Amino acid sequence: MNKVLMSLLFSAFILTGTSFAQTPPPAATPEPVAAPAVAAVHHEHHPEIHKAMRKLRGAKADLEKAAHDYGGHKAKAIAAIDEALSELKAALDFDKT
Repeated sequence: MNKVLMSLLFSAFILTGTSFAQTPPPAATPEPVAAPAVAAVHHEHHPEIHKAMRKLRGAKADLEKAAHDYGGHKAKAIAAIDEALSELKAALDFDKT
C-alpha cells in the first residue's frame, strides 16, 4: 500500500512538472525614466465616424470567420458593410475639402 501511494505521488509530480528545487527571485529591473519631451496628443476629427468604421470592420471580420453562408445572407451582409465603409470614408473625405 505504501509503495503504491509513493508511486502515485511520484507519478503526479512527474506529470505536473512540479519541482521542489528553489529558484532565485527575478532580478530587479530599474524603473524606466520618463522622457522629458511632451507627448503629442492625437485628436481625430469625427470620432463617432471612426468608431463606427472600427466596429464595422470588426463585424466584417466576424462574419468572414463564420462557417456558414446562411443562404447567401452572409455575403450580402459583408457587401453592405463594404458599402457602409465606403460611404463613411467618402463622408470623411468630403469634410477635408
